[in-house]
Amino acid sequence: MGKYVIGVDNGGTFIKAALFDKNGTQIAIEKEPGVAAVARNGYVELDQERLWEVNCECVSRLIKTSGTDPAEIERIGIAGQGKGLYLVGDDGASIRTAITSADGRSWEYVERWKKDGTADKIFGYTNQGLYTSHPVSILAWMKDHEPENYEKIRWVFSMKDFLVYRMTGTAVGDYCNQSGGSFINLEAGAYEPEILKLLGIPEIGDKLPPLMHSAEVCGCVTGEAAGRLGCLEGTKVVAGMFDVDASAIAMGVTGESELCMITGTCSVNAYIAREPVTNHSVLMNSYYCIPGYYFIEEGSNTSAGVLEWVGDILYPAEKKNGPVYELFNETVERCKPDRSQAVFLPFLYGSATDSRSRGVWLGMSPVDTREDLVRAAYEGVVFSHKWHVDRLMKNRTAPKAVRMTGGATHSAVWVQMFADVLQLPVEVVEGQELGVKGAAMAAAIGAGFYSDFEEAAKAGITVRKTVYPNPDNREIYEKKYERYLAAAENLGAVWQLF
Repeated sequence: MGKYVIGVDNGGTFIKAALFDKNGTQIAIEKEPGVAAVARNGYVELDQERLWEVNCECVSRLIKTSGTDPAEIERIGIAGQGKGLYLVGDDGASIRTAITSADGRSWEYVERWKKDGTADKIFGYTNQGLYTSHPVSILAWMKDHEPENYEKIRWVFSMKDFLVYRMTGTAVGDYCNQSGGSFINLEAGAYEPEILKLLGIPEIGDKLPPLMHSAEVCGCVTGEAAGRLGCLEGTKVVAGMFDVDASAIAMGVTGESELCMITGTCSVNAYIAREPVTNHSVLMNSYYCIPGYYFIEEGSNTSAGVLEWVGDILYPAEKKNGPVYELFNETVERCKPDRSQAVFLPFLYGSATDSRSRGVWLGMSPVDTREDLVRAAYEGVVFSHKWHVDRLMKNRTAPKAVRMTGGATHSAVWVQMFADVLQLPVEVVEGQELGVKGAAMAAAIGAGFYSDFEEAAKAGITVRKTVYPNPDNREIYEKKYERYLAAAENLGAVWQLF
């Protein structure tokens, strides 16, 4: 048996590959900039073959620079962004560029399904709403607008499943991703043909890959893929998981007491439970990577990733010399919470309730500066997370703390702002790249290093620091949050004009 496993995480900004030993210790890690998504009028796509190439470059450099004998690599696990659409044809080739989870082209279909009762019927199977990010929604759009591509479909994949297919030649889907994409009847634990029939895409049933659990071995690296990855042909690969599940399990979310928060490209706020929430009060229910648990989730494309755009708009000259995140942090530290009333809505890719909503600053006065706008952007991201957390809290008791990962954890002032707005302690888990660790945990279970995710979590997860709320800021942020909610609600009619 080999000594190591590799975890690969495909996030919104970077693709990461890391080598872990049997004790869950990270030995080495490599990163590559992610494949840029091209956004045009609500269409957001990326080159999925380039995505595969970058994954190969990252893994091969990891093996080479770490000096690892490929024979010592026991398993590989992959995590990737959920939802969106990654298609291949009968010949195994990509049919078109991938349509990402930030894409909004199917919004008219979703609105129609909400009005005619279709969405409610499907909720009875999935316990979640229908959204423009769901592959089922995009497939319905494609059937009408790209029938030639629709007819070519052999396999409907998520991002991670496409990469597993390129790596092994095996078509597989995991329960986490496929339930999150509205394909699965949560009660039956299987694909639901009636969902596809209701959405007018019944023929897709034969295009869905077989289901497996995240830590199950699904195939072996092919000779062609081995040459590009730098590993041995025959190296075993596990089915892998949705990147939010990977981050959550790497934060130690193994029971019902924890609440986790991921501050990346997407705002993800979730907890796990033995039963789904069926009262329509949360956005999403899906299977978790631990069999027997459901992932109760609230999320939207409104988190720390918006800072890249904020930098482009407010600090273009400074960005030419490199990242401006430290400048942002210093700026927010200087601007006290009560200095400005400016509000920022981080809806660059739509909000959780309206895919047509847009990002906006409002409430500025002549004394406001770009520094105030940066602070407003930090606050807007936190307020978006709070909106989601408040909805989750309707179905459970308040946690003792919130476990956080993602871009915001690199900023002490931002973590403090989260604690102050939520009025809850915020725990930051040891390690920065938790998505890649979660993928490696699945690989380690598949290799027999651990019996299950609970054992893997106990072996290698510790809380690095806990940040407590400042009660002096509570009233200030409560008033600011009221303005944020009023702006988000009252601009609804404006978005209909876009």
